[in-house]
Amino acid sequence: MRFWSGLKLQRFALATLCALALSITHVSASGAPVVAQLIERLEKGEDFRVRVQAALELGKTKHADAREPLEKGLDDENAAVRTACAAALKVLGDKKSIPALEAHKKDSSSAVRSQIDATLASLRLVTSSSVKLIVKIGSMRTGKAVGAKLAGDLESASREKFNELPGVKVGDASEQGKKMVMVTGLLRKLNESQEGSEVVYSASVEYVVHRMPEQAIAGTVSGSASTRASNAEAKRRAPELRRLVLAAAVASAVKRAPEALAAATK
Repeated sequence: MRFWSGLKLQRFALATLCALALSITHVSASGAPVVAQLIERLEKGEDFRVRVQAALELGKTKHADAREPLEKGLDDENAAVRTACAAALKVLGDKKSIPALEAHKKDSSSAVRSQIDATLASLRLVTSSSVKLIVKIGSMRTGKAVGAKLAGDLESASREKFNELPGVKVGDASEQGKKMVMVTGLLRKLNESQEGSEVVYSASVEYVVHRMPEQAIAGTVSGSASTRASNAEAKRRAPELRRLVLAAAVASAVKRAPEALAAATK
C-alpha cells in the first residue's frame, strides 16, 4: 500500500511519513539510550524506511540530542528521509534548527521544500516550547457526496493534528494571556475507485481559519491524499483505509496551517 499526495515524488515521500507515523509508539524524552539507538538508525540505516522511521521517532522524543542528527539528515540522499527529518524538526520544536532549515530551502525535492516551509512557519509561530496559541475546533462538515457520518472522524483527526503543531493547544476556551483562533473544516471528498487490480481511496479537506472573537475569516488551507490497495485488502480493510486517507489529507492541510494561524492573530 502506498500514499500519494501532489507530484509523484512528493506523494511518495508524504505517503511514507503518514504510514510510518501511524505505527510509531511514544518514547520518553528522558530515554537517552533509546535516543542513541534512533540516532544510529538514522545515520547508518541501510534501508531508507528505517531512516524515515528513526527520524520521526526522534522528533517525538523531544530530546535535546535529537536536533543535530535531524539537521544532518536534511542532507540524506533519499528525499523521503529528508522530508521526515524536516517534519521531525517541527515536532521537536527547537528554534535552533531554523538556520539549518533555511540552508535547505532550495532542496531539489518539492516535497522536502514544502515540509521545510511548513516547519519554518511553525517554529516562527512560537518563541518557546510553551503554548502561545489556542485553537478552537469549530464545526466540521462533510460534502453531500461524502455523508455526515465521517464528520466525527474529521473532527478527531483535526484535533490531533492541530494539537501537534508547536506552540499550539486545541481547546474550547482561551487561557489567560494566550491568543485564540477558531478553525472550521470541510471534508470535500472521500472517493473510492477501481484502477486495474487496485482500489484507490482519495480524500480532500479544507479548513477556514477565523479571527476571534468576531470570527472573521483570516485564511484557508487545504490538503489531499490518496492510498492504493489490492482488491483483497480493500475488502478486508475498507473502513480503516478510508480513515487512513482522511487522516493523511488532514495532515497535508494542517502542515500548511501555521502561516494562516499566525495571520489570524494579527
